[in-house]
Amino acid sequence: MKWWEKTVEYYFIRKYIPKDMILSPLDGEQEKAGDALLSANEKWIILEFKKDFNSLDSEKKKYKDYDMAKTELSLIDSHHFLIYGQIDNNNFNLVGNTYFSRESVSNINDIFEAGKEKEEFISYLEKLIEHKSKISESSGGSVGSYSFVAGISSNNKITSCMNLYEFGLDHGLKLEHKPEIKKEAKQEYSGPKMRMR
Repeated sequence: MKWWEKTVEYYFIRKYIPKDMILSPLDGEQEKAGDALLSANEKWIILEFKKDFNSLDSEKKKYKDYDMAKTELSLIDSHHFLIYGQIDNNNFNLVGNTYFSRESVSNINDIFEAGKEKEEFISYLEKLIEHKSKISESSGGSVGSYSFVAGISSNNKITSCMNLYEFGLDHGLKLEHKPEIKKEAKQEYSGPKMRMR
């Protein structure tokens, strides 16, 4: 059986995102009231979709120094997951690992219990962004435009989903990579100076 990274993402959405959430969004005042209620009760997780187990290490190239990022974040990444596909008994299935610590998640439903409160989640995001090597070339030019963020209710159901860029917009965050400032060496000139007329 052959599949791709987008197959994994699509399979996850079809299986775990409630159809009514995707098909019938609220609008106007109803939406504002619903958003306020959800954000007060939600916990947050981050999902990165990969094709298979062998694809997990491709995430390392997204960091200035992956080992340094792993050292700082592996003890606090229990809400950040790599989700990938595998074949079990001739059936396609999703499994995962925590992002840096690589603890195995054999039942995807378990990730819905791992959400962080908003303040703790945002603190993690800020540390994560500091370690990213460059701005991705995806929507909005933002780091994390392809990362999937899910809000989880108190009964472990997905109540909202978006990418990190959208999460930042919704919560007034600027999730942009801060470029390193490099000093330019001053050029020394020797020889006569020429005057321009």
